[in-house]
Amino acid sequence: MKNIRNMRELRLKRQSLTYKLHHLEDQLKSQSDRTVHAFTGYVRDLAFETGMKIAVGLLLRYRKKAKSKKEKEKEE
Repeated sequence: MKNIRNMRELRLKRQSLTYKLHHLEDQLKSQSDRTVHAFTGYVRDLAFETGMKIAVGLLLRYRKKAKSKKEKEKEE
């Protein structure tokens, strides 16, 4: 680290570090936002797929029951 010789250099160094801190905070925030957005999309897709599997399963079960009822009626 470079030696600071006077108060002006100290102020400039402090200002530089403040700007660097804000820049790093902004980068962290944007990366966090991207991570949350990606995770939200993943959860949304997972919920949609699960819902579709449940709905298709119920429809197929209903069709199977209806088909078996028709076959029983034909047999009688």
